[in-house]
Amino acid sequence: MKLHTASPGRIPAQSMFWVAVFFWIQPGLAQEVLEEKLLEEQQDASEQSELLETLRELRSNPIDLNQATEKQLALLPGLTAKNRREIVRYRRAHGPFRAVVNLAEVPGLENVSLSEIFPLLTAKPGTRPAKPLFTLSTRTRVSRRIDCPLGFTDGTYASGPSKIYNRLKVNFLSNIEAGLLTEKDEGEDKLDDLRLFYAGTNSEAEIRLLLGNFQVQAGQGLVLWGPYGYSKSADPIRPLKKRARGIRPYLSVDENAGLFGIAASVDKDWFQALGFFSRNKLDATQVDTNEVTNIFASGLHRTDSERQKRDVVTKTLIGGRLAFRARTGLDLGATFYRLKFDRSFATPDVVRNRFGFSGDENHVAGLDWNYEAGILESFGEFARSKSGGTALISGARLDLNRVQFALLYRSYQRNFQNLHAFGFGERNGATQNERGYYSGMTFKVSPKTRLSAYYDIYRFPWRSFSEPMPLAGGDFFAVLEHQFDRTLDFTIRFRQKRREESEDFVDAFDRTFKKIVTKAQRQLRLQIDYRVNRALHLRPRVEFVQSHAIGSGGEISNTRQNGFLIYQDLKLNINRRLRLAGRLTFFDTDSFDSRVFQYENDLPGVVTNRALFGRGSRWYLLLRQILTRQVSLYLKYSETYRDDVETTGTGADRITGNLDRRIALQVQTRL
Repeated sequence: MKLHTASPGRIPAQSMFWVAVFFWIQPGLAQEVLEEKLLEEQQDASEQSELLETLRELRSNPIDLNQATEKQLALLPGLTAKNRREIVRYRRAHGPFRAVVNLAEVPGLENVSLSEIFPLLTAKPGTRPAKPLFTLSTRTRVSRRIDCPLGFTDGTYASGPSKIYNRLKVNFLSNIEAGLLTEKDEGEDKLDDLRLFYAGTNSEAEIRLLLGNFQVQAGQGLVLWGPYGYSKSADPIRPLKKRARGIRPYLSVDENAGLFGIAASVDKDWFQALGFFSRNKLDATQVDTNEVTNIFASGLHRTDSERQKRDVVTKTLIGGRLAFRARTGLDLGATFYRLKFDRSFATPDVVRNRFGFSGDENHVAGLDWNYEAGILESFGEFARSKSGGTALISGARLDLNRVQFALLYRSYQRNFQNLHAFGFGERNGATQNERGYYSGMTFKVSPKTRLSAYYDIYRFPWRSFSEPMPLAGGDFFAVLEHQFDRTLDFTIRFRQKRREESEDFVDAFDRTFKKIVTKAQRQLRLQIDYRVNRALHLRPRVEFVQSHAIGSGGEISNTRQNGFLIYQDLKLNINRRLRLAGRLTFFDTDSFDSRVFQYENDLPGVVTNRALFGRGSRWYLLLRQILTRQVSLYLKYSETYRDDVETTGTGADRITGNLDRRIALQVQTRL
């Protein structure tokens, strides 16, 4: 599909027709493809992912192409600084966009997957429509296991296996917003075991004030960030540079990761300032009245031992940020915070956790930068903690229209201590004891073919908690996507990971010693997306995984662990109000090391990337019913069957039998 010719602002009528058709047949599918690309590396499941919520919010409240600034367009994944400038420049030169598909007329967007961002955009008339006086949205979710684990029948857990989640958001006069979240995990006895709320001015206000639960996103995440962030994904360019959004409300079920207090910011075209004060309680393992050992991050309060860890330590945090934007394209920012606990963190195992955080206070400061000059964009951040440890991340992206390149260097010292960092890395946010070099590329080979790849090498220069020595690894990824016609896409994906690990060996004198071995894993995926018609979309996928060990002398272990997955995915728009999604998966793996993952369609707000190992099958159905213009109903039922075991899970989570059945119901309203 040729999106742009040598004549700026004009494209052939035939190309424009196919852009319009492609947009018409898959408004929902494109969004789901984007979500999977960015989130499928998040393993297992999360009841609330801010990354997913950001995309959902844009889908519910699309960005207006005829009003959006470059800053607002920065929320769209996949657009570079050059792309954003070209869109604004085109609008000034040619007038308002008549429709979203006219975005294809903008020069320089050849390498952008427009179909992925179309659902996040709108093109309204030049005058701003009147905004409603009051809006309200609610989300209620109930989920449970049908086959109860042992802990729910023998009295180990305080309550039944139901999880109950409620969220409410209110917007008044388009300037004031508020939100409330309550959640009860399975096994907990209180409906509001977790309770979060906030109130303040909305995100579009130049002067913003927030009271209650909030988070702060600044720079590239080395000083302050929330609990979620993009990691390496099927898109080799997008995840590298973080797009900080300053102070933001926090309504996520990761209850130990947010802040509570007051935050304010001023955001002008050339200047940004923010400050905040937070004081909240955290779950922790208590040693005595003055000491704790670690933060208890699960947030579960099902048993007496878990409830004893609740709200054990109080954390006080104060900080701020100043940033300046120059007309030359250079942005500079400085971020600082100081943290104080009312109890001291002890380190009982100084050998394995020598450089872990200890004591009762910490402070971190950092400088970040971003420079945009034509086809080049460079960015980075440097931070230092009270311990003297430093963290550095520096990257650059080059946009040559059909080809994009990216380079990134990261160096997180072993004694860099920051509980609020989320830097890009192999360990998905663990911003300590890591050094790495990343290079990525996307190439639009032809209007219908795209090649993407990255290569990442990294090293952990000091021992970790579980590994007694420095280790290294590498990760290569490549994906080829080809669109045969408007109904058929083909994807082939290859990934090879190598990572050093230590293993126990016994010598001739029966003495045990540690030795480094390299664990290698190869993954091959073949996938077809077939849009039968506007109502029906089919996706078959086959995936192979092979893992083996390589000795220090280069010899390959005779024991190879293989994994295999095949699934058939279906999405059916029965009518304008009723939609059905389903999948049937068969898997067979030799071990946990050769496990396979699959990203699933799920209830809004839930990210599920399930690990499958052993031998068995899994299927699910997801139903969406629009009851009225204001009310939507979602229902998901799933079954996982293992024919190689007689029980699943361990301890109090053990299920007698080899079948794990779950059901979830969600109701959403928007008034």
